[in-house]
Amino acid sequence: FELIGRHEERISKPLINYLDEHPDIKMIGRNTADREKRVPTISFVHSKLKSDEIVVKVDDYRIGIRYGNLYAKKLMEDSGLKDKNGVVRVSLVHYNSLDEVKR
Repeated sequence: FELIGRHEERISKPLINYLDEHPDIKMIGRNTADREKRVPTISFVHSKLKSDEIVVKVDDYRIGIRYGNLYAKKLMEDSGLKDKNGVVRVSLVHYNSLDEVKR
């Protein structure tokens, strides 16, 4: 599990840094890849695009990300994210590669 945790931390770091550097993107949760502080499931919203629009744009590139309320409908409503169609979710795991994340 230690090896898996280190790998997931390593591959999530560039994505978190990328999202954190863009002023139009708001990450949900901590902006760190530290495996002691978060898992590599990364959610975000864009200030101009709805979450489903982002997923549709990357789907043609065979990038499997999803959007929605993620079974937290009340939280999305209370957070004002209903109009965004929820959040975009990127779920990285041990079988993902750094090249996939960069793509």
